[in-house]
Amino acid sequence: MTIKYEGLTSKEADNLMTGLIGVIVCAELATARRMTPAEWEDRDIFQWSDSIAIAIYRAVENRRKGAP
Repeated sequence: MTIKYEGLTSKEADNLMTGLIGVIVCAELATARRMTPAEWEDRDIFQWSDSIAIAIYRAVENRRKGAP
């Protein structure tokens, strides 16, 4: 399995990680914007924020493990 940070400088790898976190947040915001008021009311905000936090944690850990 290829590490996505392989061959990058530290700055490039940090920029990639920051971009990946941005994509995660934007995707979740886009999902929230598409929701109807009823869907929003039924959404478990703690589960939603936990899923974002886990995705960010994984991006940071992948960066840490594959740091150049």
